[in-house]
Amino acid sequence: MPEQIAVFIDFENLAIWAEQEFRDFELSPLLEYLQSRGPVVVKRAYADWARFSRYRDELMDNSVDLTQIYSVRAGKNRADIRIAIDALEVAMMRQHISTFVIVSGDSDFGPLAAKLREYGRYTIGVGPGRITHPLLVKSCDEFVYLETILSESFGEIAADAPREDRAAARELLTKALRAFERRGEIPVLAAKLKPAILSINPAFNEANLGYPQFRTWLEDNSDLVKLYLQGLDLFVAPADFIVPADFVVGAADTTAAAQPLAAQYQQLFRRLKMSVADLTTRRDVLRDVFRALVDQPHGYTTETLLEELQRRYLSQGMARSKTLLRAIWQMGFRQRAFEYEGSAASMHTPLRLAPGLDSEAALIARAESSFIVAVVQEGLPVDVAEIATLLLNDANQGDYVRELIADLLRRGQILQQGDRFRLPSRAVLSFDNQPALQVLLSDIQSVDIPAEAPHGPEGAHALADEALQLRSRDFMAAAQRSLIACRLQYDALKAGVPGASQSDLCYYMASYASVQAGALAQVQHQYAAARPYYLAFFALMREEDLQLWERMRGLINPMLSYYWANAGRDLGMNVVASPREYKPHEIAAKAALHQDPDLVERWRVLTQDLAEVNPHLLRRVVEQLRRGQADAPEYVQVAEQIEAMLA
Repeated sequence: MPEQIAVFIDFENLAIWAEQEFRDFELSPLLEYLQSRGPVVVKRAYADWARFSRYRDELMDNSVDLTQIYSVRAGKNRADIRIAIDALEVAMMRQHISTFVIVSGDSDFGPLAAKLREYGRYTIGVGPGRITHPLLVKSCDEFVYLETILSESFGEIAADAPREDRAAARELLTKALRAFERRGEIPVLAAKLKPAILSINPAFNEANLGYPQFRTWLEDNSDLVKLYLQGLDLFVAPADFIVPADFVVGAADTTAAAQPLAAQYQQLFRRLKMSVADLTTRRDVLRDVFRALVDQPHGYTTETLLEELQRRYLSQGMARSKTLLRAIWQMGFRQRAFEYEGSAASMHTPLRLAPGLDSEAALIARAESSFIVAVVQEGLPVDVAEIATLLLNDANQGDYVRELIADLLRRGQILQQGDRFRLPSRAVLSFDNQPALQVLLSDIQSVDIPAEAPHGPEGAHALADEALQLRSRDFMAAAQRSLIACRLQYDALKAGVPGASQSDLCYYMASYASVQAGALAQVQHQYAAARPYYLAFFALMREEDLQLWERMRGLINPMLSYYWANAGRDLGMNVVASPREYKPHEIAAKAALHQDPDLVERWRVLTQDLAEVNPHLLRRVVEQLRRGQADAPEYVQVAEQIEAMLA
């Protein structure tokens, strides 16, 4: 019988984190992940449900028991003791439950995890990486970061993981192998190696590094390890290990072969978030999108459309998360399947179907063709049978894929050269006329590339990776490397180099904007000069671009906090002592309600500028202010001021 699991969720802790990090918090992906580990027989969530009533329906739809925790005073989370009592009671009274999951980032749960381990229970912690205390991580047998689960990043490319995380994981691998080597247990079963790594660092998870499986991560570290198959068992040994004569090896995986085209397709499919839904679900949702927009053209924004579909599916007993619906919708968005009433696409702008999409089949075909464009953009060959297998689960559906290709050629979305395809020559950026981005484009086009710098998309990625490591120590050096990475990618896109993608360029541009703003404001104290770079960063942070939004989400709060804090610094005063210790809405309120009229006016100008480049971010700030008004009634006044700017 599979090991049974009990889950205890400090919901208030998670919901506040999600709202402050601009996340639409959904519990379904978390519960789906836990259910993949075994049957979840106890599911309890703790909060003051009067404050978090908007989440109750989804929790109850997932059969979660809602435990009411009344707040004695505003801002005080009293769930800790109740969770500890309930978890220990379950551990003592229900011996058949062997795995306990504590979902929180609060270090106060460290002693509970340690006590459960004393009782012989396997303890898994789940919590946000940015706020979880190391004491909680070390107290658990295993710890999984919530960002990994919610962003569904299990299949994304490993290169997206920070270099220091990859290096730390490699060091863990080496330490674990040395421990087995000292005991004379080399080669070691891969099934024993991962628990050994977790015993050293419970937070290890190959998914955080961008790998779908532990074996895949091992294969990508072939300079450190050798892999052997004996029967159906996978064994691991250090790279310099000499196989004894009596060791029977059925097959060897000592070198990582080049990825077959099908694997590259699958990796791209996952990176574009197209793998979140099966074929039936994907097409059902696209049909429902078509019907809704035919019935009410310009009657929905993207946000209200997805919310309406989610409510409809819940009423039909189908748990389709908003994350899933947004990923399916974006397939059509990438191929301009929608038109917007305003001048720019936005989650909050009324939309309708683009001309020519006069049937459900037409919208489905337009959306699914976005994968072919992505394949061409990556510089990969177009294999009709492999694409049909991935999109339709049937290699014999090649005629449908050929129809998609023919439509893309007719619309000028791709061009054919012999048996290969390429993107048409056009402006490098689809949004290169945006005023807020001109400061970045000007810098990119004027920077000189050093002779010793690497070239092409691979060189751009290497420099961006270096900049990521430098940003916490040297803003100036990080900005220079980021800018050169932008230029290399920009030139590669312009020249049509295979592997050059606009999504990577946007990522490099956002990274450059963030470190250049930091260099000018925090190092050189040139607050006015930094302002255009803050605005350029905010202009790029659009939730429609799911990939960039997920990659850069962690910088949004700090950038907003410093953007408003700089309003005071530019006038020789501090709105707050340390902007990183405050949430954006808190700093905005302090500046908006300050007794100095010059500061209030400066805040108003900065906020109006932000409203023009990204009104969606400001709406998120308004939501934070509204939710915080129970603790600070004056937030209502600030929210109303911002709403007036957005009107």
